[in-house]
Amino acid sequence: MKIRLLGINIQRVVAWDRNFAIMGFADIALPDIETTLRGVALARNGGNIIAIPPKVPGAKPGDLAAISWNSRGEFARKVCDAILEGYAKMGGEMPPASAQAQHNAVNAARRYAEKAAHEDDGQDDDSGLRRLLGAGDAE
Repeated sequence: MKIRLLGINIQRVVAWDRNFAIMGFADIALPDIETTLRGVALARNGGNIIAIPPKVPGAKPGDLAAISWNSRGEFARKVCDAILEGYAKMGGEMPPASAQAQHNAVNAARRYAEKAAHEDDGQDDDSGLRRLLGAGDAE
């Protein structure tokens, strides 16, 4: 299905410190079914960027939306990709790496350094096995 970005309203002040943040709103066209969707939200949810269907103006929380989709489905990914491409071209700010991701990277580097420091711990010594089997080079 072809998805065409008609316009995007970028949120200039995004609350990146929150788990959920709206990055902008877009209008998209779906020429195959002759439909236009106005107010599709581009959002960061946790570490993922997703597309959220437009909300009905004046709807209260819990009301059924006029349009809905699986935010992790194939259609939502295609909508997200189309909006994200326009978002980047318009100079939208990409979310910073999450603090958890940075923390994980630091821990992984520390564990790798510790492993390298303790690499020669004598566990690979097979001289006893060689003597038992009568293989040469046993010291």
